[in-house]
Amino acid sequence: MILNKIKITTKFCLISIIIFCFNQNRTVSASVEPIINVLILKDKKIRIRSDRSIPLTIKGQRFSNKKIKGLTLKKDSNKTTLFFDKNKQKIYNLKNEEKFVVSSTDRRGIWVGQKRYEGKLNIFIHDNDILVVNVLGIEKYLGSVVGSEMPPEWPLEALKAQAIASRTYALKQKGNTLYDIDSTNKNQVYIGLEARTQKTKKAVTSTRSLVLTYKNKLINSLFHSSSAGMTENSQDVWKNKYPYLSSVKDFDKNNPKLRWNKKFSKSQLQKIFPRIGGIRQIEILNVTSTGRIKNVRIHGYFGKHQISGVDFRKKMNLPSTLVRFKFIGANETKSSNNSDKLLSTNLLEPFTHIVRVGDTLIIIADQYNVSVEELVAINNIENSSLINIGQRLLVPKNSLNSSSSSEKILVVSGYGSGHGVGMSQWGAKYMANQGEKAKAILKHFYKGVKIQPFKKYFL
Repeated sequence: MILNKIKITTKFCLISIIIFCFNQNRTVSASVEPIINVLILKDKKIRIRSDRSIPLTIKGQRFSNKKIKGLTLKKDSNKTTLFFDKNKQKIYNLKNEEKFVVSSTDRRGIWVGQKRYEGKLNIFIHDNDILVVNVLGIEKYLGSVVGSEMPPEWPLEALKAQAIASRTYALKQKGNTLYDIDSTNKNQVYIGLEARTQKTKKAVTSTRSLVLTYKNKLINSLFHSSSAGMTENSQDVWKNKYPYLSSVKDFDKNNPKLRWNKKFSKSQLQKIFPRIGGIRQIEILNVTSTGRIKNVRIHGYFGKHQISGVDFRKKMNLPSTLVRFKFIGANETKSSNNSDKLLSTNLLEPFTHIVRVGDTLIIIADQYNVSVEELVAINNIENSSLINIGQRLLVPKNSLNSSSSSEKILVVSGYGSGHGVGMSQWGAKYMANQGEKAKAILKHFYKGVKIQPFKKYFL
C-alpha cells in the first residue's frame, strides 16, 4: 500500500515537473525578442573598426573566427578587396555574393564609418556595392530609432508613441532577402548607439512588444514630421487605401518645419528636368482634399511632362507636396521669403475662387472660361452638385505664360514636412504636452486600431 502511494506520488511529481517545464518553455518562447536586419551602409569603400582595445571577430568561408582590430573594404570596377589594419600588405580579393560576419563582445559597439552599432554585422558583396547589415534584437534597435526619429528631450509619451509606431513598422517589413529595413528616411531613421539615451530606452522598455493592429494584422504604421494642420488619406498619396490611414486633424502649428520655401534658378531646373529643358510653367492639375498637389503638368522649353505630386516632390527634393509655385525676378527676394502668400494667384498656378451665394460649378466654369470637368478634377470633387458657400476652389489657367522667365527664379512655397500620412511627430509632441498618453495619441492618428503585444500571427 505504501509502495503504491510512493509510485503515485512519484508519477504526480514527474507530471508536475513536465507541466512546469512546458509552461516555462512557453513563457521563454513567448518572450523571445524578434531579430531585425537593418541596412546601415551601402557604398564602394567601407571602414569598420573596434571601439577600443577589445578586438572584433570576423567569420566567413575564408575567415574562421579571426581576431582583428579593423578592416577596410573597397570596390573598384569589378574588383572588391579587403585588408586588415595590422596587415595592410595582405590584400584579399573577394567574389561577388561573398558574405561574412563581424561581431564584438564590446558593449560600446562596432564603428562603421563615423557611427557605432550594437549587435553583429553581416557584410555582403553584392553586384556594384558593399552592403553592411546590422543584426540585433528589435528592442535594442528601437532604443536608437526613437532617438533618431524624435529629439530625445521631447515628452516621454510622444517618445512612447514613436516606439510603438516604429516597432510596428519594422516588424511589418520583416522577411526580405538580404535585410528587412533601411536605416534612412526611406523607411525609418536609425543612426546607431549615438541616438540611444536613457529616456529613449525608457520609452522602449515601457512599451515592450506593443504593436498596432487592425483586424489582427500589423498596420502599415506610417509617420511623418508635420502635416500642417490635417494629415492625408493614404489613397491620395499612394494607390493603396487603408481605413486606419485616413485624414485627421493635426496639432503641429508651432514647429519650425511648418512654413518654408525653396528657390530654383533656371540652370538648376534644367539639370533636374533636362529632357524638357527645365521649367517655364507649372500647371496644378488636381489637389487632394487637404490641398496637396496630386498631379502637375510641367511646361519646359523643349516640351511638357506630367508627373505626380509624390514624384515631383522627390525630384525637386521638397519637404512636402503641400506647395504652390511662383516665378519672380532675380532681384525680387522680398516676395520669395513670404510663405504666407502660399495660395496667392500668379501665372504659374490656378486662380483661387471663393464660392458665393448662388454659385454653381457651371457658373464658375463660365466665369473663368474653363470646363466643369476641369474644376472637378483639380479640386478632387466627388459630388459635383455639392459645393459650399465660402469654399475655396482652384480654377485652372487656360493659357500659357507668354512672358519670358529666362532671368527669373522659381519659388516653391510650402507647408509641413513629409508625406502627411499617419502619425504627425510634431502633433504627437503637442498632444503629449497637453497630457495625452501614448495610446491616445496613436489612436487619434491611426483610426480603429488596437494596441497589443506582438504575436507571430499578426504578420
